[in-house]
Amino acid sequence: MDTRKVFRRLSKKMLEDFEISAQINHQGSKGTYRENALKRFLSEGKLPTRYGIGSGEIIGPVQNVSKQSDLIIFDQLNGLSLIYDESTQVYPIECVAGVIEVKSTLNKTEFLKSLENIRTTKQLVPAENVEKNIANGMRMAYRRPKPFGAIFGYRLGDNSLSSLEANLREWGKEVPREDWPNVIAVLGEGIIHYYGKALRPVYRNSEINNFEHIASIHFRDDTLFKFYSMIVDLCASTDLGPVALGRYFEPSEQVGPFVVSNHNRITKPDCDEVFRLNENFISKVVDECKGKAITHEKFLLQRFGQIPQGLGTGQQDFEVYFYNPDGLKGMHELETPFFMSTVI
Repeated sequence: MDTRKVFRRLSKKMLEDFEISAQINHQGSKGTYRENALKRFLSEGKLPTRYGIGSGEIIGPVQNVSKQSDLIIFDQLNGLSLIYDESTQVYPIECVAGVIEVKSTLNKTEFLKSLENIRTTKQLVPAENVEKNIANGMRMAYRRPKPFGAIFGYRLGDNSLSSLEANLREWGKEVPREDWPNVIAVLGEGIIHYYGKALRPVYRNSEINNFEHIASIHFRDDTLFKFYSMIVDLCASTDLGPVALGRYFEPSEQVGPFVVSNHNRITKPDCDEVFRLNENFISKVVDECKGKAITHEKFLLQRFGQIPQGLGTGQQDFEVYFYNPDGLKGMHELETPFFMSTVI
């Protein structure tokens, strides 16, 4: 079987369906029809079994949410959707392998919008390590991966692949490469490719960080096959790790440049109102504590005058920051001292 010929026919059919959809007057229905065409193509046994395809929003553990994503490729074996029906789906970022922005006409405006959507989605991923079992009780730790981001256009506007390439370079001047898209394709036209050393094509997240060249390759009728093969490889090379759903119960919050938690439960004596720390005060605390880390053991001695019984060494030697610019007395130094003798 000539696989390239098969995909050329599929590409032709997709373009024909695209032209048919032009007769739909409602723009929202037209866009949905075209997104579903690519979704059907990928859903019909063309992705590894573990992955499903949805659309909607993606949330992160810091009370942050992506913009609406046209197509979301998620881990349907170990992942989950917090909300799922035909029209609305919400996925935790930890179970998202990748997103695809689908555009009828990939002009500069739509291209830049897609780049931003992918950037904000990748930024939802918490900076943390995840672990997995290897064998014989051994475990391996690795950085939680970011999802891949792809842009798929049915046609160009009054532009070219080369002009999109120039738009990407300009946009990328202010954006870390780890937040760049992995694949950019225009059906029947070609793909914007990254190249590493020795002009080797690269498109995985770890490779994009170190690419050396960008070029537009006109695959023409073979664009769909090339795009599909890259998506499959990106799925296969993604090891997502577990979904830490518990932290969505009481998520942290982004306050200016800071990620904070438990800052919104402050009360005062004889007052029913609950207060929260604002950005200015959080900034003041950070500046005051900068470079002044102490061990948990030293903190306990300052605040309680002793180490509580049952507290192991590992619970004493990690570093903490203690905000006490006015030098307030410890609990054990008050007129009515308070001691914490056991670990609860």
